[in-house]
Amino acid sequence: MSGQHGAGLGELDGRRVVVLGLGSFGGGLGAVQWLCDQGAEVVVSDRLSLEELGPVATEAQRCGAKLLLGSHDGIDWNTEDVVVVNPAIPLDADPVMAAREKDAMVTCEFALVLERWPGPVIGVTGSNGKTTTAMLASVLLREAGAEVALGGNLGGSLLASLSDATAKTIAVVELSSFMLEGLERQGLGPDVAIITNVTPNHLDRHGSFENYLAAKKAILLRARGAVMSTEDESSRSLLNEFSGEVSWFGEGGKWAPSSDGDLVNEVGEVIVRNRDIPLLGRANRMNLAAGLAGVEMITGKPWGESVAPAMKNYSPPPHRMERVDSKGDVVWIDDSASTTPESTAATLEAIGRPCVLIAGGRDKGLDPTPLFEAASLMAKCVLTIGETGRGLSEKLQTLGVETHSVGTVEEAVSVAARISKTGDVVLFSPGYSSHDQFQDFRSRGHRYVKEVLVQSEGS
Repeated sequence: MSGQHGAGLGELDGRRVVVLGLGSFGGGLGAVQWLCDQGAEVVVSDRLSLEELGPVATEAQRCGAKLLLGSHDGIDWNTEDVVVVNPAIPLDADPVMAAREKDAMVTCEFALVLERWPGPVIGVTGSNGKTTTAMLASVLLREAGAEVALGGNLGGSLLASLSDATAKTIAVVELSSFMLEGLERQGLGPDVAIITNVTPNHLDRHGSFENYLAAKKAILLRARGAVMSTEDESSRSLLNEFSGEVSWFGEGGKWAPSSDGDLVNEVGEVIVRNRDIPLLGRANRMNLAAGLAGVEMITGKPWGESVAPAMKNYSPPPHRMERVDSKGDVVWIDDSASTTPESTAATLEAIGRPCVLIAGGRDKGLDPTPLFEAASLMAKCVLTIGETGRGLSEKLQTLGVETHSVGTVEEAVSVAARISKTGDVVLFSPGYSSHDQFQDFRSRGHRYVKEVLVQSEGS
């Protein structure tokens, strides 16, 4: 199935379209720019102010969109034809329900892409590792000479790539559970679905793990093939009623990490050595295995020989176990993308030695046990921040872990610089959402890096 991902909206010239929630990751702005280019009359509605949205709102206005900021109260639902909903807005939110009551067509930015994409689509989802897996898959494809477009939840919009895409252009897209909810309602999905793993996440939005699983399952709606982990029982359960091809990665699967950190095939042959993989930890070897399996499924040919050269051109995505380029004698790691306890636990395992951990943020209703267990084994000291900081600190102290509840990223970096010694690792891996103190994990990571560089210059 290539370029047949769903029925589109038809002509947009002259139609009135509301973009509900502009956001800051680029998808909302990409939709505004594309819709304006199609001749639509675009209204942007966002709860944030012009100052809070910054250049994104200014650019939307420059494209010709009308801005209604500060609330969604100014929309006249009697006159709107189409509503493009930001994934961060629940589909049962009042403005979305108001649009449906007036028979406006409700869609999302990535549905606009899928309805029109002329080539094959690989979709990547999971609780952890989906950004890295999507980026690895795109690098593998490019190394072998394929035409590739990378997008989705990792930022930006593939709508801008539609004009250059052909039937040979493979889209590799990261899909969050929020995005998948919107695609399911439209009856849309990728050709090949990669599911890295499924552990409890975003329960503050979905309400239960069962609902979260149901959202993830939507990635299989139109897929002819699925890439699944042999080591994750929750994701295996999503295959109920799926009749397409399945390719397995992990122990006992087609591709897996070895005990030495190499990537090996199903008969134990080394495909790429540990030393040649620019990523820390077993979890990232699993991501590489998943990406490779997805690439082989979408192309229908073996791809193993491209892995080693592709790794030479690969750079890890920002805020995911990224080493900060400081001038001091302490190793500072930015893992701000960690928003779940499982993710922080995996990062501590990947670091592989005792470190100073900075953790905390907004609770998403997840079980913190994995973070507690990993920190009690691998943290010399934990500096806690955000809404969960004090409670996290108190619990870790009962487990015998030295902690300091410092509150903010700035104070955490200052204390870490004071207590760490030459050769120590300071790991910023919060394990919780950033939305108590920051707009997103990116801005949280930027703040951490900025503070580390300030400390480095002053040391």
